[in-house]
Amino acid sequence: MSINMRTRNIYYSCVIICLLALPASKSLAQSLQIGLAKSAIGTLLVIRSDGIEDRLRGEGSLQLFEGDVLKTEANGQALIILRDGTQVALNENTTMKMLSRWEKAKGSTPILRMNQGEVWLKTERGPKPVEVETPVAVAATQDAELNLKVLADGQSVLTTINGLVEFGTAFGTCPIRTGSISYGNRGARCTKPEATDAKATTSWIKVVGK
Repeated sequence: MSINMRTRNIYYSCVIICLLALPASKSLAQSLQIGLAKSAIGTLLVIRSDGIEDRLRGEGSLQLFEGDVLKTEANGQALIILRDGTQVALNENTTMKMLSRWEKAKGSTPILRMNQGEVWLKTERGPKPVEVETPVAVAATQDAELNLKVLADGQSVLTTINGLVEFGTAFGTCPIRTGSISYGNRGARCTKPEATDAKATTSWIKVVGK
C-alpha cells in the first residue's frame, strides 16, 4: 500500500471516529436528566450548559439536566420535581443550578446550588439525601420538608417544617428538627435552632397544591 493511500485511510478513520463521537456525547448529556419543571407563575428561565435558553410559562413538562441554571423573575414562582419525587418550589428572584455528585458507595446525589432567593423542598423518603447549597451553608435531608432563604449578604435562613435537616457550614453541622429555624453565616457555625412558626414560612407558595 502506498504512503498516500495509507495517509488517506488514516484520515478517513479519524473523521469517522469524530462523527461517531458526536451523537454519543449528545446522548450522554441527555442521560443526565435530573428532573422536570412542572409549572410556573410568570416565567421560569432555564439556561442550558451550552447556553441555549428555554422558558416555561404556566403548566408544562420541561426536562431539566445537570448543569442547567434556573431563574425566576419578580413576582414569579416555579415548581420542579426531581427524579426521586422530591418537590422543589422556587420563589421570586431565585437563581439555582442543577447539579449532582456521584459516589461509588452512594450513587448519585442531587445538588441544588442557590446563589440567591428562596426555595421550599419536600422529599419523598428517598434512600439518598438531597442537598441544597448556598454561598455559606449546605442543607441535606432524606425525609423532610424545609424552607431555605438566601439573603443579599449570603446569610442562609433554614426552617425545618417537618422532619430532620442537617445544616452545615465550614465550621460544623447542626441537626435542625421540626418547627425550628437556624441561620448560616459566613465564617461561623450555624446558629442554635430556635422554635418558630414553620408553616408561616411557606405562605409565599402559590405554585404548589398543598
